[in-house]
Amino acid sequence: MTTEVVEFHRPFQLSPRSGPLPAGHYRVDTEEEMLAGLSFPAWRRTSMTIARHGLASGRLVQALAITPRELATALASDRMPS
Repeated sequence: MTTEVVEFHRPFQLSPRSGPLPAGHYRVDTEEEMLAGLSFPAWRRTSMTIARHGLASGRLVQALAITPRELATALASDRMPS
């Protein structure tokens, strides 16, 4: 599993199913499994989630399954001038 933290400067929406999400820091977890039987190491993504934690408590507030495309689109949109 790999984890990265991304920051959104403005409220955003990943897809119609997610509804609007507030600006802030989000943890993105990507789970992968190694493909067996190949002559070289290769990995396949099995899931990707984005999670928001409460500022004061650090407790999980919301977690959503996402695709790399949804994340890239939301981040690109966030970086565009308003």
